[in-house]
Amino acid sequence: MIVPTDTVIMLRCPDCGRLELFHLSRFAVSKRKPGRVICSCGVEKARVTTRDYAAYTLEVNCTVCDLQHTYQLSGKRLWSQEVTPLLCLETGLELGSIGPRDKVRAAIPSYQEELEELIEELGGPGYFINPDVMYEVLNYVQEMADEGGVFCPCGKNKIELEVLPDRLELRCKHCERLKVIYAETEEDYLRLQELPAIELSRRGFSNLDRKVRGKKKGIKRDNK
Repeated sequence: MIVPTDTVIMLRCPDCGRLELFHLSRFAVSKRKPGRVICSCGVEKARVTTRDYAAYTLEVNCTVCDLQHTYQLSGKRLWSQEVTPLLCLETGLELGSIGPRDKVRAAIPSYQEELEELIEELGGPGYFINPDVMYEVLNYVQEMADEGGVFCPCGKNKIELEVLPDRLELRCKHCERLKVIYAETEEDYLRLQELPAIELSRRGFSNLDRKVRGKKKGIKRDNK
């Protein structure tokens, strides 16, 4: 009988928000040495321990509620050919999954599905000044975040997102730095694509952006 010895754990980082797949070998977990799931940014996302090689404990740092969740899994389930979803024990939202690489990758929801759900939660396309541009901006920001391109200089990267009718506001929960990303016109989206990364700052947006916006709208925008 062939015994599976490899599995893949998919989790989003609680610090930088990056979604990654981590390969875990059965031989990498022992009674003395846990299997650690480390993000590219260096933060530990999860660890796997065992006492008898039959039952395993998976500890996950949750990206939804900021708590640590503990899951008890049998070795048969951990290294099975089926996908096991990992849910936030406080909210029931899905954090990631475990299983064969091809099945785990296929289970990743597309950006389009995620954004469509978000837009519906906010009240539908009519909530936005320009739904098409907002969709493009949200999609682009999500892709940058998954690649580690959204960060805060404080290094904590505890970033929360607020979606408003004309813009996104990215705010660090640790130091209160802010980044405002406008999503009203196609020029806003093109300007976003020129950025090598999205870095939060004390001002939130540049004086030039504020001056141009105020002139365009005939109003003055204040920093939040």
